[in-house]
Amino acid sequence: MRMPVFPTWLAGLLAALLLAVAAGPALAQEPVAPADDDALRALVEDAGDKDANDGADVVTVLKRTDVTVEESGLSHIRNHEVIKCLSEQGAAQLARLRLDFDPASNVVVVESLRVIRADGTIEELDTAGVDLPQPQWAIYWGAQMKLLPLPRLAPGDAVEVRSYMKGFLIAYLNDQDSPWGPVGGGEEQPAPAPAPEPVPAPAPPPGVPQQLIDMAQQAAQPAAPLAEEDDESRYIPPMRGHFYDVVYFHDHHPVKQRHYTVRTPKDKPLQYEVHNGEVQAYVTFDQQHHIYSFWRTDVPAYHEEGRYAEEYPDTEPKVVMATVPDWGQKSRWFAQVNEPQFEATPAIQAMVDTITAGLETDDEKIRAINHWAANEIRYSGISMGKGEGYTLHSGEMIFRDRSGVCKDKAGMAIVMLRAAGYTVYPAMTMAGARVERVPADQFNHCVVALQGNGGDWQMLDPTWVTFSPENWSSAEGEQHYVIGTPQGEELMITQAFPPEDNKLVVRAVTAIDAQGVLSGSVTFSGLGYADQRLRREMVHYSAGRDRQAWFEQVLSELGPTVSVDPVQVSYAAIQDVETPISYTAHFRVPGYALVTDDGMVFAQPTAAHLLTTSRLAPYLGLGGGGERSQGLLIWAPRMRDVRETLTLPAGFTLAHQPEDVTIDHGIASLVTSTQLRGRKLEYSQQLQIKRRFIPADQYGDFSEVVDTALGLPDEAIVLERR
Repeated sequence: MRMPVFPTWLAGLLAALLLAVAAGPALAQEPVAPADDDALRALVEDAGDKDANDGADVVTVLKRTDVTVEESGLSHIRNHEVIKCLSEQGAAQLARLRLDFDPASNVVVVESLRVIRADGTIEELDTAGVDLPQPQWAIYWGAQMKLLPLPRLAPGDAVEVRSYMKGFLIAYLNDQDSPWGPVGGGEEQPAPAPAPEPVPAPAPPPGVPQQLIDMAQQAAQPAAPLAEEDDESRYIPPMRGHFYDVVYFHDHHPVKQRHYTVRTPKDKPLQYEVHNGEVQAYVTFDQQHHIYSFWRTDVPAYHEEGRYAEEYPDTEPKVVMATVPDWGQKSRWFAQVNEPQFEATPAIQAMVDTITAGLETDDEKIRAINHWAANEIRYSGISMGKGEGYTLHSGEMIFRDRSGVCKDKAGMAIVMLRAAGYTVYPAMTMAGARVERVPADQFNHCVVALQGNGGDWQMLDPTWVTFSPENWSSAEGEQHYVIGTPQGEELMITQAFPPEDNKLVVRAVTAIDAQGVLSGSVTFSGLGYADQRLRREMVHYSAGRDRQAWFEQVLSELGPTVSVDPVQVSYAAIQDVETPISYTAHFRVPGYALVTDDGMVFAQPTAAHLLTTSRLAPYLGLGGGGERSQGLLIWAPRMRDVRETLTLPAGFTLAHQPEDVTIDHGIASLVTSTQLRGRKLEYSQQLQIKRRFIPADQYGDFSEVVDTALGLPDEAIVLERR
């Protein structure tokens, strides 16, 4: 499915006409910056106390951002923020301020730091601060933070900070919260990209003034790279000559005023869109600039509704903006900046020949190369200098160091696949949230796009398919992406996966004896994402003894007396993704059934959901009913397919069995069946979560299915003595 793209000429035309856009029904009065200290004191006082702010410990009185963009795309950003302390807990939170920056792409200077006491007294503070590395894990790209110590605050006091930043905050493939980044070792830098060719624009409709057409077409052309690097070159955005940003208006506490203004040169009109709620906006101009203003007032605190809540980019009001006219231009830029990295060395070619030796079909060769990159390139990233975060490293470097992050795993796969004769390109994607229509940076992951003979695309992800039989993870369904090609590609979205593609299979053969002892065997296997999750469960329990403990923990759902025979626990090779994974364990549970003089009572063993970890079954912990304002993202549709054959003891008859359940909603379903055949009780259960994303308005249906499934063990099987 291809997402619609705003026409190049129309993007420029609308910006050139300076149409004001507002997400709300009317343009509210724009907040005015405090003119002097008396006005600032009044704003702090008007912000109120803890009771007036829904019990919050701090409140942002105002946060104003003013951006001026140069012709090169270099941005000068001034921030003015005032935060008020509302409680002793708030005072603890405001023991210091933290300003994050990345020396590779921006510089931050604290221009002033003051405390505004509740009695109106204003104290000037030292702005030196301390520069320290940001906390990091797996990706070490040199991001830093400036810590500003503050004096003891009391409820009613506020802190004001004014800062200046030069550079950019959003870089391609530079999300510290995402599972990917750069490679380690070496000093090689990518060759400079050639100046791009002019891009022909589609013909505008008749009647459009020629001057506006010329403006639109001029804005649509890529900016040529700088001929020489200067001291400020690292602060210019990767796509030179352009500006892009995504602006959010919320915080984890209330915000009284949030204001954002950006000035772009007259020949760089900005297209923008408001998403997820109301943001006031208007556009004006002076002799040199277009001036875009956005604001919100009285913004409530943002609270994430527990684990697996949908990400804030999809829930909280934001403005997405870019001078880039369309995704095609961004696609071409991404191809040009990375093309020099994909040359195979003789050593790489020899490895490709070894990997594909004896393989006959294209599918076999593609799969082998993709999984080699997934398994042989260790996930670990350190900064390699200029261009880190958005350029891929050379195949020679990745192959030598065998280390990197998502873009390096993807780059390795691209180099090898090209060496094997395939047409492949890098692609940018966003794991966990939408990518909006306006072509601003909205990506956190790098993958591979392979083009078939018919022009269709096959997506590959060597980062997410470690210990997986898949080439593209089922957790990446309905996910936006842009492929970097010389001709330019639109924003596209991957297909949705059905739940049966991600099926967790449980097969059990069990028996109850006359003393109420349960014994038998259970086998766990899976398809797609379930197979991957099962493998990673066992990787987590890496030592042999720990793997035995895994089975004991899983089967402990049957009761505290369960014992697992270590001699009869088996599993296939975890790294062998060509063979479906399967774990089998033999167990015994004394006292499983309640035995009386008249008979016995017990629950269907496999109704107990033996696999409940968040890796395998996150949905089992997300029921409970109630209202939600945020949806749930469980990453992949899921299916649990359970079948058990339970042999009943001789001398007993079945007096009661659980009623069969059938619940089928658009978002989830549950079907169970119990049938007696001689002395064998045959039980089946199919639980399906049909979408990776559960919208808030469908949470009730989802919760009904999950809660009913969790209640299945409460339904007893009753046997009577003959």
